[in-house]
This record gives sequence, structure tokens and C-alpha cells, in this order.
Amino acid sequence: MTNDLTKEIEALRGQIDETDDWANGVFLLMEQILPFLLRGHPELDKIEKLLQASAERYEELQAYPERAEDGETAGLYEARKILYRHMALLGVWPDIEPGEAARETLERVARRRHE
Repeated sequence: MTNDLTKEIEALRGQIDETDDWANGVFLLMEQILPFLLRGHPELDKIEKLLQASAERYEELQAYPERAEDGETAGLYEARKILYRHMALLGVWPDIEPGEAARETLERVARRRHE
């Protein structure tokens, strides 16, 4: 029985790794292609605001999970938060200086280390 359970766990871990690789590949694809598609896009400001709102909601739910609506988790916003910040670092958003975005990122990391 233990041997069967071990085999099942190993198979599940393999499936999780494959799914994680696939999801990371999709994100990297978006990160590589979106800057070319977004720069100069007539609705860039709307796209930025949508992703910014998701980033802010992620931070809020991380700090105050009790504020979540039914079924809402910070994880639902995490990919959009990451994409928003990556696009800031790549200079896609016209009102955000990439150097300032980098500094803010480093400050966030430093704050989390001290929490």
C-alpha cells in the first residue's frame, strides 16, 4: 500500500511540475511579446489602469485576506500584478520611469525581509 501511495505522489508531483512549467512558459511568452504590442497602443492607459488595480488588489488581499469576496484570493491577481510590474520595469507604461519601478521593487523586497 505504501509503495502504491509513493508512486501516486511521484506521479502527481510530475504533473504539478509539468503544469508549473507550462504556466511559466505562458507568462514568459506574454512578457516577451506584450511590450511590442502595448507600446503605442491607443488603449495603453486603460490596460495599465486595469493591471494596476489588480496589483493593488493583490497587495490588499495579501495584507488583509479577510477583505476578500466569496471565492476571491490574492492568487487570482498575482499574475496580473507581476505583469504590471514587469511592464513598468521594461518601460512600457508612459508615466512610470523604469528606474523608479526598480527602486520600488527593491524597497518592497527589503520590507518583506524585515516583516
